[in-house]
Amino acid sequence: MTPTKMIINAETREKTDWFAVLSLFAAGLVAAMQFAKVSPVMDMIGADLNLDLISTGFAVSILGIVGVFFAISIGTIVGSIGLRRGILIALYGGGLIAGLGSIAPNGALFLASRLCEGFSHLLIVICAPALMASHATARDKPIALALWGCFFGMGFAIASAAAAQIIPLWGWRVFLFGHATLMVAVGLLVMIALRHSNHNESTGALPKLQTLIHAHVNVYRSGSPLLLALTFCCYTILFLAVLTFLGRYLVEARHWNSNQAGNFQAVVALISLGFTLSAGFMIRFGASLFMGVTTAFSVLAISAVAVFADQLPEAALIPTMIMMMASFGLLPGFVFASVPSVAPTAFLTTLTYGAIAQFGNVGTFLGTPIFAAAYKSLGWNGGALFVGVVALLGIALVAKLRLSIHVGQNTIQIGDT
Repeated sequence: MTPTKMIINAETREKTDWFAVLSLFAAGLVAAMQFAKVSPVMDMIGADLNLDLISTGFAVSILGIVGVFFAISIGTIVGSIGLRRGILIALYGGGLIAGLGSIAPNGALFLASRLCEGFSHLLIVICAPALMASHATARDKPIALALWGCFFGMGFAIASAAAAQIIPLWGWRVFLFGHATLMVAVGLLVMIALRHSNHNESTGALPKLQTLIHAHVNVYRSGSPLLLALTFCCYTILFLAVLTFLGRYLVEARHWNSNQAGNFQAVVALISLGFTLSAGFMIRFGASLFMGVTTAFSVLAISAVAVFADQLPEAALIPTMIMMMASFGLLPGFVFASVPSVAPTAFLTTLTYGAIAQFGNVGTFLGTPIFAAAYKSLGWNGGALFVGVVALLGIALVAKLRLSIHVGQNTIQIGDT
């Protein structure tokens, strides 16, 4: 059976459509906010909807469960319904679901709305980067995709800054409803941009169940693509969990007020974006995937453990947190910029992005509740231990990946599956 492939706008562009690229990046921002918006209001939601700390941790990460089980399948289905239709369904449908979640009367319905938002999030992160690439020239395509690598951190920064201003005045429900409204507005913007660009794409018959099963099997026997995805999983486990609990740490352990903590999180998240963009240039000028990821995970482990172990003097706290966020910035940049070296063919590229989406969602689903459990059992020392162990695992995986690339262990063959 021939693998189902996503068919996107393939015309050769003489000029990058930056309006379309930036509109699609805005879709990524509201997708990141689907995760980020719950972090500042965890305690309020828990109190109002009778959810404990671990349950509110799942409220942050439950979106990822959809990606855990459906990333490869939905990526294959998108090839049939089309990228434009997929992203508009995601934005309009996601806005509706988010609006319902903002008025949920109890914890069960709120968690159900969060689970449904996971399908919207997954559709956006599959469709938006492919559409961005199709609206850029060959020369500008790396810039567009490097920009895409910033969407999660920038979305967190915007959500943190907005939360600090909105929640004290109007509460958590208005804050969440504002995000729902923003999703619909971005949907309108993307629809206008794609119509203006005369974007064309072919669609086909929906894939059969056997094709979807083969797509998942291919991921699990893919050699280097799988190892790269697992390395990215270690990053996503830590990034969402650390950003979710960093504000609590600053308020609880360092006695910052909530506005100070929210504003600082926004600033350091923005700092990380510069490092995400720089990773692609670093690889271009000779930095290796192994060296970049190993260095980033090492600095991340040292700085995060130092922060959450709560032994740093106040003067060293902010510089150490900046180092931590810089490391977080480098990791996705190196992963996405390294896909061509891990996946030298079109089929392996599609497989690799599918694996990254799937295992990235494994990380976002697991990280926050595990950090919450570690914190509940051992306090902030539990958080420090958790970060250190996962960072060491990331280093071990990229070492294995280096060996796999060296010996050519990309086991998927082009052709029938």
